Amino acid sequence: MYVTLDGKITEVRTFTDIVPTGLALSGNTIYMAEAGPVPHNPEDGKVISFGPKSPGVTTVASGARLVVDVEFNCGHTLYALSQGVWDGVEEGSPALPKTGSLVRVNNDGTFTVIKDGLDRPTSLEFIGTNAYIVSLTGEVWTIEHVSDEPFNEWL
Repeated sequence: MYVTLDGKITEVRTFTDIVPTGLALSGNTIYMAEAGPVPHNPEDGKVISFGPKSPGVTTVASGARLVVDVEFNCGHTLYALSQGVWDGVEEGSPALPKTGSLVRVNNDGTFTVIKDGLDRPTSLEFIGTNAYIVSLTGEVWTIEHVSDEPFNEWL
């Protein structure tokens, strides 16, 4: 959805059963995290990109389970947050404890694990080269000096 300051709402893009979970913006390009449909297999956890007027979407990277957020750091490297292995209880239930990870998006469409063993992370933010991650239980973790390799192919 696109919302103007005067409250007008316009649909930008419609998706099927993909569970969109997080957004990042670079210029006019929107990067969106997808948890993917149940059972949240690794190949379904993705980061995609699209523009407000582009006819289609591009898969930027895939291969992480239950991707819940996507963010750029100050060096314009793109990262995603994987909540981990789905607990299989019911739709909407979180991942198993300590199976989450912070992953870097690579130019070849893959992810590189930066930090694993995270306990059900839900959101990610960067300040400088430090990553701040909020967990399902409300804890805030800091991962200092996260790699700053530019991800210029998508900018």
